[in-house]
Amino acid sequence: MANNYKNAKVDLANTNVTTLYTAPAAHTGIFKSILVSNDSGSSDTITLTITDSASAVFSVYKVKSVASNATEELLTQPLVVME
Repeated sequence: MANNYKNAKVDLANTNVTTLYTAPAAHTGIFKSILVSNDSGSSDTITLTITDSASAVFSVYKVKSVASNATEELLTQPLVVME
């Protein structure tokens, strides 16, 4: 099976839950990097979760602080997700 590489981006302009990626049926996704950039003039927080097919929510980062005008790499190892 061939690899499909994706580069997903989203601009978080509010506090609503935002879906960045949904693993297709019968597939596995591997995140090699998750970068967040705070382009505001004040510190903000981000919460990163994974939701499985049964709607169970798993916290990857809970209220992670990101300094103003700073960029953070959230992963130190690949993150594997399944459908």
